[in-house]
Amino acid sequence: MIPLSELEKAVREGLAYLKAQEDVEEGEVFASANGVLLTRLNYTSHIPCNGVEEPKSVVNYGVGVQAVLRGPSTGSGQAQEVGRIGFGSETSDISVEGVKSALDKARKGAVADPEFKSLARPTGEQRKLADYHDPKVLEIKDVDLVDAGWRVVNGALRVFQTSEPLGNLVERPEKLSELGLIVSGDVTILQERMAIGSYAMPEVQTDESALIMSFITSMVEREGSKGSGYEATTRLDGFTDEAGREAAQAAIATIGGVRLPSGDYRVVFGRQATMEIMHYIVLPGLSTGMFYAVGSPFMGQMGQQVASAKFSIYDDGAAPGLVGSKGITCEGLPTGRTELIKDGRLEDAVKLLQQFIENPVPEGGDERAQRMSSVAFPFKKQTAPAGPAKESKM
Repeated sequence: MIPLSELEKAVREGLAYLKAQEDVEEGEVFASANGVLLTRLNYTSHIPCNGVEEPKSVVNYGVGVQAVLRGPSTGSGQAQEVGRIGFGSETSDISVEGVKSALDKARKGAVADPEFKSLARPTGEQRKLADYHDPKVLEIKDVDLVDAGWRVVNGALRVFQTSEPLGNLVERPEKLSELGLIVSGDVTILQERMAIGSYAMPEVQTDESALIMSFITSMVEREGSKGSGYEATTRLDGFTDEAGREAAQAAIATIGGVRLPSGDYRVVFGRQATMEIMHYIVLPGLSTGMFYAVGSPFMGQMGQQVASAKFSIYDDGAAPGLVGSKGITCEGLPTGRTELIKDGRLEDAVKLLQQFIENPVPEGGDERAQRMSSVAFPFKKQTAPAGPAKESKM
């Protein structure tokens, strides 16, 4: 992967190039390099297999330019009011030529935005996270990636081999393979490096992070049962066989399951079901962008009780040790914590929207676009539900 120092140099040189362009009123340069390492898992007890298959990696890098362009000159020789903004990017080239190509695309795609005020401005907040990544994950060796895959597969197999319910289904332990035991999924490592600079924040800022995660499905094919498990962590020494064990245990637990008739039932959701409900239903409605577009299901309920008083949600992009944590946002601003729902009441979404209405560009604050997306949790930050006694992070 491209070193952080080269990304920083690319942004610095890109800013210098932008400042030499007469039609650019204000600009921002973003350079990044990302690596995705993946090993696929496929164990089948009744069909010949490799267990861990197809380790592979993909590396990509590029540069992006966001430019605020001066309008054409009027008859009096003065430029029209600034209002056109465009974005362009170039992949696999972070040189000045790449910046030039990205700027050309930004010019061609620029549009007038009457609501645009400015690019991001310093907020005065101090960065909370720095040097928080695990070098072992950023510089992982091929053999360690394969070992991580086997760790998960072996975790599932140990659960199958020691399971009393499975043992009761066969004459002797050697016959377990006839049940059609399956473990499939992947172990994925995501490595990210970025650098950003702008006219308002000319000192180039950098960030790098890495995470390792696994998503597994296990089956007892003869019994028609299956289960899933997952794990995500930021440290290689913290990665365990949990995903494999969880998937195998869930597959065993569903043996002999029955279909319930239609009706109303009290249920307790597991982690994955809770995550999907939050991610696809609840959290999108808490974005200030959704309020601004009048598309939130919480319209008309801002500042009111929307959930149990025992339920709170906060957005914390700077929480140490969590996989979604970052030192800065994609605009170069420090990540932080925002209360979304506190003790069941809709909190900061209404405050942010009221601030926008009363003062679209606060003195020394962010631009409209940044503030309107500052609670857009799924993309830049991470959310966690919290109870009154203790916090449970997802």
